[in-house]
Parts: sequence; structure tokens; C-alpha cells
Amino acid sequence: MKKSILFLIITLWVNFSIFAQTLKDEWVVCNSEGCKILDTYYSDGVTMEWHGKCVNGKADGHGTLIKYKNGEYESTFEGECKNGIREGQGKFTHKDGSIKEGEFVNAQLTGKGIEYYPEGHKYIGEFINYRKHGNGIFEYTNGAKFEGFFVADQLYTGKFTDYDGTVTYIQEYYPVSKIHEKKSYYKPEIGTRVTEYFDDNWNRCQQRHAKYYRLITYEAPNKPQGIIKDYYISGELQSEFYAVYIDYDDEGKNFHEGEAIWYYKNGKIEQKRYYYNNKINGKNTFYYENGQLAQEIHYDHGDLNGSYKQWYQTGKIRLSAFYENGTLQNDKYIEYDENGLGALVYHENFLKNRSNWESESKENISTILSDNQVLLKVLKDSPTARAGYVTLEQNSDYSIESIVRKVNGADNNGYGIIFGFKDWNNYYHFLISGNGSYMISETFEGVSLNIAEWTFSKHINKGNGRNMLKVFKLNDTFVFSINGHVVEQKEAGSLRGNHYGILAGGKGEYILENIIIKEFVSSETLAEKSRSQEESASQNVEWKGNGTGFFIDRRGYIATNYHVVEDAKEIEIEFLRNGERLQYKMQVVQSDKQNDLAILKITDPDFVPFQNLNYNFQTSTKEAGTPVFALGYPLANVMGSEIKFTDGKLSSKTGVQGDISMYQISVPIQPGNSGGPLFDYDGNLIGITSFGLNREYFNAENVNYAIKSSYLNNLVEVLPTSLELPKDQSIHHKTLTEKIKILSHYVVLIKVR
Repeated sequence: MKKSILFLIITLWVNFSIFAQTLKDEWVVCNSEGCKILDTYYSDGVTMEWHGKCVNGKADGHGTLIKYKNGEYESTFEGECKNGIREGQGKFTHKDGSIKEGEFVNAQLTGKGIEYYPEGHKYIGEFINYRKHGNGIFEYTNGAKFEGFFVADQLYTGKFTDYDGTVTYIQEYYPVSKIHEKKSYYKPEIGTRVTEYFDDNWNRCQQRHAKYYRLITYEAPNKPQGIIKDYYISGELQSEFYAVYIDYDDEGKNFHEGEAIWYYKNGKIEQKRYYYNNKINGKNTFYYENGQLAQEIHYDHGDLNGSYKQWYQTGKIRLSAFYENGTLQNDKYIEYDENGLGALVYHENFLKNRSNWESESKENISTILSDNQVLLKVLKDSPTARAGYVTLEQNSDYSIESIVRKVNGADNNGYGIIFGFKDWNNYYHFLISGNGSYMISETFEGVSLNIAEWTFSKHINKGNGRNMLKVFKLNDTFVFSINGHVVEQKEAGSLRGNHYGILAGGKGEYILENIIIKEFVSSETLAEKSRSQEESASQNVEWKGNGTGFFIDRRGYIATNYHVVEDAKEIEIEFLRNGERLQYKMQVVQSDKQNDLAILKITDPDFVPFQNLNYNFQTSTKEAGTPVFALGYPLANVMGSEIKFTDGKLSSKTGVQGDISMYQISVPIQPGNSGGPLFDYDGNLIGITSFGLNREYFNAENVNYAIKSSYLNNLVEVLPTSLELPKDQSIHHKTLTEKIKILSHYVVLIKVR
């Protein structure tokens, strides 16, 4: 089935998305000699295998780098490295079968390159940070081709030629009849701060026409250096942000990276967000000019993910929704007016529910144009409809609204919305025509009951104009309106079905924009829906990783590795106490990134301090050969949340390349063990398990490392609060089984997101 050009483009946007990334640069040990390489997309569970030379402890020269995630293959890089960083020509192969070849700069594919897709597609053009960004050509396996500018993997402006030769021009993501782009031929001086001027629409202009100006330094053409600051022409700061690429002619082509803040003229923040690889990531906040919070929206690499809330300037809630991976939960959100009267709102997503909307036959074709538009092309003069299913509580008041538009066809053809559809014997329809008339009818058990014959209305936008049709049920009355003006009222009847959509009565092309259904339910029902939404949000936002920690003070202080909690927005611990599994919220109170240590504190007021921690915190260095054991939660998502015991010996009093802050240990550890305690057989804490070389890929059985407890003690000493480190030796003479049972009470599973 042939789809419209725009739908094809939208679909390809999804397919172009780069594999999941994290927000972390990390130096990773990549061979048994401790050689390291920089991973710009590191996450817990990543290991790397380097086949090539190692100079001064860093991968160097031509070689092959294989990346694994929790032991599973992720990708292969083949090319040049300089001082542990991918630099120069290289080839990157991902596990999905895609291959990228080109110039690597600071470990990122940046500059001209080629990408091959397993489906047979091919891209030749410019990249920034692995993303297609810049001028390029994308060739599809079916013979179609796009030539133009890409922005972060999306088709931005250019020429799309379909496989049948049909040409569509695209400008700033949307189809146009002709591309109109202005060239300023601007060439700023490199290495010197310059002032640039922009008009109301952020087009570059001369100073006398400017509404804004920018202070920026370019270290190379289109490559800014440091923070970029924009100002209102009157001198007040308007925004400050970071970018990897600045286009001289089109602000939409910029490639953002890092934090960005916008300001009102009065100096208060208007908006604050964070970009990662030119995608909004994390919390995006908007404020009113008086400083009141207006919106708070959560993103995950450009997709809505998490809570979405809006407030009135008074501080009262305006809208509450929750998204999962870009999709509105249950397709409904809660909307309130300023008096607190609320409604449960359904907003149809045509893309998500495409099976309800998209079809093709000899009589008609329906095509999705976007998540809020569907096109119905009627080929024969017979009533044709497309509808989706929506549950609606009919005992409450409600409203149904959509915008309809005729693209082409006779002006006397009727088209509009169909609602309460069960079958062709039971439904309502509300139609208009291009000549300015409307009609409303109910079909009940196959009998047509006209509510309004064809009637002229001055409120209809004639011809191909857009018209909003709306039906209210208020108490026992149906109210019909066009573009906000009431045209008919009738005693309300029951809706026999739950399908809602578009109906057209003659040849032509018709567009349905949005289907919005509001249920005006009781405040108690809305409160229950809101609670359910929050609970579901809490349950469905996945924990991004886990590690291990342990109590070092009976009052709720816990030690772990820094990398376990780095960049965490939320931290929770879980452990057994007196046979009961407990969970508490945590916050970081002190950290030491260099030595990979962090100290957390329980923030929940319900936590009851321990009477005593029955082990001894020992800071003296142990000798090689000392028997030791670890407790932790390795691979908890696979192996379960029961604490695990592993034992071995101290292999060396130093770590990688003679690092005196660490022990090398033969104790088997896995992802999830990070941050756990290392004890000797007398029950003395002597270290914190940190990381290990991958046994399977480095042929280095049980080459693992732990940070010496003396370095944790150093971190404790700089806390503003004095801690009561455990000094109990009562378990010294107990059996190993008894020691494990006691010590397990103090070892916790750490979950982060």
C-alpha cells in the first residue's frame, strides 16, 4: 500500500533514532594490562576489549575496539585512536547491523561520512556526534531519495524524490511547494568575540532592524567556543546556552548540547532545559514572568517520558498528564479551569492507533499525516467514514470536538464528524459543506432522525477553510457549535457506540485534525484518576540501574561507589531488617569522583536507627594473600534481590598500574556488586568493591578491584557531620555463616533513576 510522502518521512524519523545513549563520559579499562579508552556513551555494565597498541596506559594507533553491555555485544569500532580517544578515520558497526564510516573527532563521528542500514538504505553526508546533521543524501532501498539538510537525524530542508519520480519539497520539516532559503554569506572572524544581530523571527539582520543580539566566539567555522549569550536589543540577557554547531543562516539548524536558559526582560527565568546530542533530555521547566512555575515536562532523549504538568499564574494546577516513551498514558490527561473544575481529556493519536485509521480500497484511501491529522480521500460518491474507539462515561457531561477541512472536492459535498458510532444503523453525524451550510442527524436502529436539515450559517469558513465542530452534552441537552458559535440544541440521546471520527459524503479529499473528548466528571473521580496516574508513573518509570551500598553509621549513612549514583535524579535503597524488606529514599551528602566514592543519607523520617553496627571499620592496609569476602547485589534484575556472598583473596596491595588506593582481588564480582563491602574473615571492613576486568573477553579470571577503606575514611573526615564509624569486634569468633547473616543486615541494594 502506497503511503503519503509526509507519513513516510515521519516514519523514517523514528527509524533514524540513534541507539540508546547515556549522559556519561568514562575511561574504561580495555585489556588485561589496564589499558584505558574513553567511552562517550558509558553506562553501568559496559566493558570494552581493545585489540591494538597501548601507549602510556591508553589505547593508541590503529586497532579494533569491541564494546559489550552486561556481557552482550553492543558495537565494534575499527580505526585510529590517539591517547585513548578515537581520533581519525574509523568504522563503527552497531549490533543492529548499521555501519558508520567517517572521521572521528574527540571519540565522536563528526564530519563527512557514510552510514549503511541493514534494510539497504544508505546515507552519504555530514555527521555531528554520530547523528546525521548537515548536508547529505539518503538513498532508500525502494529507489526513493532525499537530498538536503538533516537536523539530528531528521529530514529538515531539501528535495524528496519518491520511487515513482514524484517530487516533494520539504522546508523546516514540512512539505512546501517551493523552498525559500536566504543566504547571508556571513563569515565571522575566528577566535574573536563577535556581535551578531537578529530580528523578531531570529533571522540574521543589520543592527538597525535588530530585536536581539548575540555575543559569540567561533573557534572554527560554525563551531562556537564556550557559552553563547543572547540579549534583548535593550541590553538585558535573553538566553545562554552551549552548542556544537551554529548555522549562520538558520537557527533551526543549530546543534545544541548541555544546559540552556531563557530569561524575561526583568531577569527572571522563562525556560530552562538540558540538551543531549541536540535532544531535550530530563526536566524542561517554564515560568511566568512573576516567577511562578508554568510547566514542568520530562523528556528522555527528545521523547516525552514522565510527568507533564501545567499551572495557572495563581499556582493552581491547569493540566496533569503522564507519558511513557513519547506516548500519553491511557491516551488521557486531566485538565482544570481556574476555579478547580476539571475534566478527563482524551486526545486521539492517529499515529499510535494507525490500524484504526489507515486503509485503502477502490472506493477510498485514508492516510495518516501526523499524530493529529488524518487524510480521507473519497474516490466514489458514497458516504465514507473513518473512526477510532474511545471509551466515554455517558452519565457525565462531556464534549466532542474536531477540526475538519476540505482539501478538494465539490462545495456541496457534506463532510464532518461522526460520533457514538456502533454500526451504520446507529450513529450521529454533524456535517458542513464548502458552500456554508450544516446538517445534523441521528440514525437509530436504521432510521434517520434529522436534528437539523441543511441550514446556512455565517459562522462556517467556506471553501477549503478549517472549521471546528463541537458537540456538548450539558445535563440532558446536546449543544452543537461551529467555530465557537452555537447553531443547534436538542434533547440528548444515548450514544449507542464508542467510535468517533470523520464522515464524508462525496468525492474529494478531507482532513480531520484532532479528536478531543472531555468528560466533566466529579472532583472525587478526578482526584482518584490523578492518584492512579501518579501511582502508575511511579511504577512505570524504570530504575535505570542498581548497585550495592552498606551502612557506615547506625543513623542512616551509607557508603557506595560514586559511579553508582552519578547523575541519579532519584536514589532508593532496599534491604532486609528483622525479616521485613524495607525501602528508603536517599540523597548524596558527600562524594569523591577521583576515588569513586560517595556517602548517602536516608531522608525518610520513618527510618529507625540501628542500635549498633556489628562490624569493625579498619583502615590499615592488608597483605596480599589475605582471605576476604564480598556481599552485594550483582545483576539484581536477573539474579534477584537476595544478597550474594563471594570470596577469594587479596591478589595485590595495588590496583591498575600500581594504583595505591586499590586492592586487586580474586573475589568474583559482577555489575551490581559495585559499592559493596569487602570484609576479611575477622569481620573487619577493609575495602569497597569497585570494578573488574571481564573474564570472558580478557581471559583474566577474577581480576577485580576494591578501594581501600582508608580512602573512605578520608571522605568521612571531610563531612560537616561527625559519623560514628563501627568499631564492634563481637563477630570476630563467630562462624562464617553467622558473620554473613549479621553483616547482611547492613548491606543494601541501591536503585537509581
